[in-house]
Amino acid sequence: MPKRILAAVSGAVLTVLAVATAHAASQAVAVANVNMRAGPGTAYPMITTVPAGVPMTTYGCLSDYSWCDVSWGANRGWLAAGYIQVTYQGSPVIVTPAAGPRISLTIVNFDHAYWQAHYVGRPWYGRWGDYHRTTTQRAGGVVCGSEACRYGTVRRGPLGTTTHHGVIERD
Repeated sequence: MPKRILAAVSGAVLTVLAVATAHAASQAVAVANVNMRAGPGTAYPMITTVPAGVPMTTYGCLSDYSWCDVSWGANRGWLAAGYIQVTYQGSPVIVTPAAGPRISLTIVNFDHAYWQAHYVGRPWYGRWGDYHRTTTQRAGGVVCGSEACRYGTVRRGPLGTTTHHGVIERD
């Protein structure tokens, strides 16, 4: 393949990847000085304080739009949604349960894989179970065993309920 065509194809691929990434993350600002946490709740360790007005990236929010997964500088963590402002149709909008579906933020989950992906090397990394205590209930006629739950299970975390379908391995 000639170099000129290869360069054009490579440029097109990079453009497509950039557009896809833009849909997965949104630019936002903190509306006040707010603590970034290692998980969606004040029981999780504080990572840093995000200053009011600084730009950050929002990757998505829990399905109830109470907490959102964000990054600021080299830090990745969770902010209470009410402290996050995004731009929607040219206007600033605070992330709330009422506004969340309208502004089309991605719905994300918080789980052990997230913890492992972002917090290796942090002083509290090995203490996942101290922060994320989960109880499982019967749902759809399924009872969870010691290794996993299958189909229609409900996992209750520190901030509420997340419904899962399929297999959920125990932490």
